[in-house]
Amino acid sequence: MSLRSLFESWNAFFFTPQSPLPVALFRTIYGALVIATLVLLRPDWLAWYGVHAWMSLSTMHTLEPGTRLNLFAILPQTDAWIEALFWIFLGSAILLTIGFLTRFNSLIVFLCLTSIHQRNLYITHGGDAFLRVAGFFLIFAPAGAALSVDRLIRMWRGKEDATVLPRSPWAQRMIQFELALLYFVTFCWKVKGAPWLQGTATYYIYHLEELKRFPVPSWLLHPTMLKLESWSALVLEFSLGVLIWVKEFRYILLALGLLLHLYLEYSLNIPLFQWDILSAYILFIDAADITRTWDWIRSRKVGVVGQCMRVALNPRFPLSREVAE
Repeated sequence: MSLRSLFESWNAFFFTPQSPLPVALFRTIYGALVIATLVLLRPDWLAWYGVHAWMSLSTMHTLEPGTRLNLFAILPQTDAWIEALFWIFLGSAILLTIGFLTRFNSLIVFLCLTSIHQRNLYITHGGDAFLRVAGFFLIFAPAGAALSVDRLIRMWRGKEDATVLPRSPWAQRMIQFELALLYFVTFCWKVKGAPWLQGTATYYIYHLEELKRFPVPSWLLHPTMLKLESWSALVLEFSLGVLIWVKEFRYILLALGLLLHLYLEYSLNIPLFQWDILSAYILFIDAADITRTWDWIRSRKVGVVGQCMRVALNPRFPLSREVAE
C-alpha cells in the first residue's frame, strides 16, 4: 500500500459523508444517561458539591492542583448558586436528549459534566470519564441532524426535506476510537497483573462486599469457571479494542460485549458504568441496519395492531399465530 493510498483511506474513513442517524441515536442515549446520573446525585447534591460538602473546593484544589475546567471555581460560593447549576445542568441535558439547540446544549452539558467531575474526582469511575470525553466530541458532531426537534423546526421552516443528508463522521469516529481505546487500555493494564493471567481475578471481584449486587449462581464461582471468565474477559476486551474495526467481526463482538456488560450490571453494583460504555455501541452499527431493523419493528407493530383492531370489530376474525401467542 502506497503512502498516497493510505492517506486517501484515512481521509475517507474520517471525512466521507455518512448518515448522522447513529450519532443522533447516541445523542439521545447520552442525554438520558446524563439525566440518570443527575437523578442519582440529586439527594446528595450539596453533600458532594455544596459549600460545606464532604470534599471542599479548596481541598480538591490542594489534592489535584493545576488549571482545570470547573464552573464551581468561578461560581459564587453559596448553596443557592450550586443548586441553580443543578437545574441548569438538568434542563440542558433534557434539551440535548430531545435535540433542541443541540450544539449549544452539548456544550453546556459538557461544561457542567466536566465541572462536577473536577469538583470531586474521587466519586467518579471510568464510565464517567468516557461520558466526559464523548461529550466533548459530541459538541462537534451532527447530533441534531436527525431524530431531533432542531430537524423538525428546519423542516417546518422549509430549510430541509424528509431526506436526512449525509454528514462528515469525524466526531463520531473519535468517540468510536475512545471506546476502542478504553477496552484496549483496560486489557493492557490487566495483563500486567498476575491474577488476570492466572485466571483468579474474577474470584476477588465477586468477593468484594462493596460491589455485590445480585447473587451469582454457584456454578459460575467454580475455580474452572472463574479462570474461563477471567481469560475470556481479556480476549473480549482485546478484541473490542482491536478487532472491532474488522467489519466481519463487529456485530459478533458487539453482541458478546453486550452480554458481558449485562452480566456485570446484574452481578456488580457500579452505578451506570455498564450503560455508559454500552451507549457508544450504537456508533458501530451501520445506519442502513438501524433503518432496516426499525422498518421491521414498525411493520410488525402495524401488523399486530391491525389484526387486533379487526378482532375488536369482528370477534370471528382469525388471529395470526404471532398475535395469538
